[in-house]
Amino acid sequence: MNSILEIRGLVTSFATDGRKDRAVAVNGVDIDIPRGAIVGLVGESGCGKSVTALSTLGLLPENGRVDAGSAMFGGQDLLKLKDHELRRIRGNRISMIFQEPMTSLNPIMTIGRQVSESIMLHGGVDKATARARAIEMLEKVGIPEAKRRYDSYPHELSGGLRQRVLIGMAMVMQPDLLIADEPTTALDVSIEAQILRLMRDLQRESGTSILLITHNLGVVAELCDSVCVMYAGEVVERADVFTLFRGCAHPYTRGLMAALPRMAMKGQRLYNIPGSVPNLWSMPAGCRFSPRCEFAKESCRQEKPALADLGDGHLCRCLFPLDDVPQHEGDNP
Repeated sequence: MNSILEIRGLVTSFATDGRKDRAVAVNGVDIDIPRGAIVGLVGESGCGKSVTALSTLGLLPENGRVDAGSAMFGGQDLLKLKDHELRRIRGNRISMIFQEPMTSLNPIMTIGRQVSESIMLHGGVDKATARARAIEMLEKVGIPEAKRRYDSYPHELSGGLRQRVLIGMAMVMQPDLLIADEPTTALDVSIEAQILRLMRDLQRESGTSILLITHNLGVVAELCDSVCVMYAGEVVERADVFTLFRGCAHPYTRGLMAALPRMAMKGQRLYNIPGSVPNLWSMPAGCRFSPRCEFAKESCRQEKPALADLGDGHLCRCLFPLDDVPQHEGDNP
């Protein structure tokens, strides 16, 4: 497989006040992102999705640390690069879109200046050229009256327009890889659909690979080529999007599927996976999902499952992968 990014055995931990031991938030994660593909990284909040991305780009907070693993990009291990070497890659060959535009955009700088700064920093062009390219990109991402909006401040734009600005900033240098962390979480469904179409169109036009971090399997079905499902810091299932939606094998993925709202379920209570993601300091002895799994056996509570190949690149971390197990009502979208 010709991958733009190969993450292998990533382990990330955090120090916290009052404890000598560190909390392991990402535990041995492997992810491949093929060139020109869109890969979804799915799971509940607290599963380690964003930490995986931040670890790769050297953006962890001060109490965070990568303890093991590699992240090969263009023949270089990103985890071994110095800060100044990473800065040449971030915003140029790899860009990231964060979930909340108002915390990602500088409130005291115009949106045009913020887009232009990236062009001048990585493109080595003068201010006039950067301005022209920034306006062109703002037009491309659907900002109305882009020349006038160039001098607008973030608070003067709607949530949808701010998110378009972030996408423009991320794509203006035509990066090899775009990491989008919950890019539509704060948007209503109609604006969400527009943003997803915009990302897909830009990706097809530029050939940029995308890692889409989300908890929404509906978004994955709309946009992605393949999917990695994370739970409690581990990848528990990986497959192409058609295989996953046709027949997911891990009980956790099955639960996420069952929780999707559907028109046929009007008036019915939505399914929810019982329990919650385990505390980082008290992980279950065996399968990390076993305390919440309705199909768990005693061996699941004692033995740690490996990520096994079920065939055709479909990987699943489960001692008893689901096949003919009865599904929840309306399971397959």
